[in-house]
Amino acid sequence: MLAKSGRRVWFMLLLYVSLTLARCQGIWRTPSDDQSYVAKDRRDDDHLPAARPNFVFLITDDQELVPEGIQHGMRYTLPMMRQFGTTLQNFFANTPICCPSRATLLTGRYPHHWFVPSDDACMYMDVAGEDFAKVSMGVLMQRLGYTTGCFGKTLNLEVGTQYCNKTSATAFPGWNSSFALCNKFNFQENVWNVNGSILNTTDYMTSVIGNRSLSFIESSLQSGKPFFAYIGVHAPHLPSTPAPWYKDEFRDLRAPRSRNYNFHGSTHHYLVRSQPPLTEDIQSAIDELYRDRQRSLLSVDDIMRDVINLLSRYGQLETTYVIWTSDHGYQLGQFRLPVEKEQPYEHTIRVPFFIRGPCIPEGASLPFVASMVDILPTLIELAGAAVPASMDGHSFARTLLSGGSSFREKHLVEYWSVARNPYYNHHLIDIENNTFIGVRLLNATHSYLYAEYYAHRHEQSFMHPIECELFDLKHDPWQLWNLYGLPEAHSVGPLHSVLSELRRHLHSQVKCSGQEECVL
Repeated sequence: MLAKSGRRVWFMLLLYVSLTLARCQGIWRTPSDDQSYVAKDRRDDDHLPAARPNFVFLITDDQELVPEGIQHGMRYTLPMMRQFGTTLQNFFANTPICCPSRATLLTGRYPHHWFVPSDDACMYMDVAGEDFAKVSMGVLMQRLGYTTGCFGKTLNLEVGTQYCNKTSATAFPGWNSSFALCNKFNFQENVWNVNGSILNTTDYMTSVIGNRSLSFIESSLQSGKPFFAYIGVHAPHLPSTPAPWYKDEFRDLRAPRSRNYNFHGSTHHYLVRSQPPLTEDIQSAIDELYRDRQRSLLSVDDIMRDVINLLSRYGQLETTYVIWTSDHGYQLGQFRLPVEKEQPYEHTIRVPFFIRGPCIPEGASLPFVASMVDILPTLIELAGAAVPASMDGHSFARTLLSGGSSFREKHLVEYWSVARNPYYNHHLIDIENNTFIGVRLLNATHSYLYAEYYAHRHEQSFMHPIECELFDLKHDPWQLWNLYGLPEAHSVGPLHSVLSELRRHLHSQVKCSGQEECVL
């Protein structure tokens, strides 16, 4: 028999576990009858808690996960999120370029959903009209009862557009408080859209974004209403300018010399196989850029530390989902490409994804595959609502909360070349026939990338690729050898079966629309 004190301890423990399970099971609801347009408010559902969780969503810009893109500059954030949250080991961007990736993030729809063959669009994304605005993140979260705030970089806006015109700027739809970056993304002397008015600043950009974000979060905490804060920093994107107080950090760092660093990809597509070797001067420049990228992330790290401290001070840390990811990765010498990201390889599409908050397993590292298109559906379900059927992405909330390992095993990659033969010190960085579609397969037995390249940047039919690539990352994790040209890929056998399935899946999905067509 347990003593009274012992029975009391066990009773309190059982009560705590029961209450925690009851709170967490609020996510597990039946689908809404109407998921066609917006997420339906489910607060009246008996399975949901009365109070909604808060959200702080932090997205970096061009932050690679492999190799060593997060270890140095995020020196507080990385261990904190690993210890108190869950790491997704296999999270990917659906495109390796800014505006299309953010369009996917903000709407839960693939880039092909927003593609228009116009150089006036945002990297070929039609994001300026009402069709985009009415299904975007801020609008949907507002309709779920959230006070919403948007700070920093959302899309690639420029001075003179509808949101950044000095005389007729309009406020961003869906955000109760917006402080959106307008200019060409310097780290100082910036132009902002502040709730529909234009503001110029000269202070260090990341700190300005952080201060505005913290002010919104604190005001929301004081109001007692659920809030959603989107924090889009520009770091570590070029020019990767560090804050003056961090400019001397990491003097001994150099860019990682991975197996594919300065490697001649002789079997790869034209842009890669045409690269000359990296000179010593270019390698030194890459190393300095790598140091500046890590230095610039120290100010992002400061934002996260201040957010956590603020939530803790108001007693809301355990009721708030805190998320950190990046729009896509980056290349620093891989396959002799000195800079930029417009490739379908691991260093450009595999990105960090960390989350902590209510019912999220602490210290977990989960292997399931998810991608940028799945983020908004997941946020909506974590908020206790049904995911609109019109979204291409799927929610991984249930897999996340249960600590599961199975969600999707394939994800789509798309890119329409935005460059017109740009060079970096005699290195061709992008070209029109660098337009591609691809599919990444990752499960317990297979790890492949299949990509098709097309001649024209306005390609929409995807019928006649000019080149193809097939990589077996289980045996070739650095993607050194393209298997597509091997006889085994085109004759009866295991490799041909994999290639056929990847090609079939890719072409069934490259024009998909909505949850029913866009399969896991």
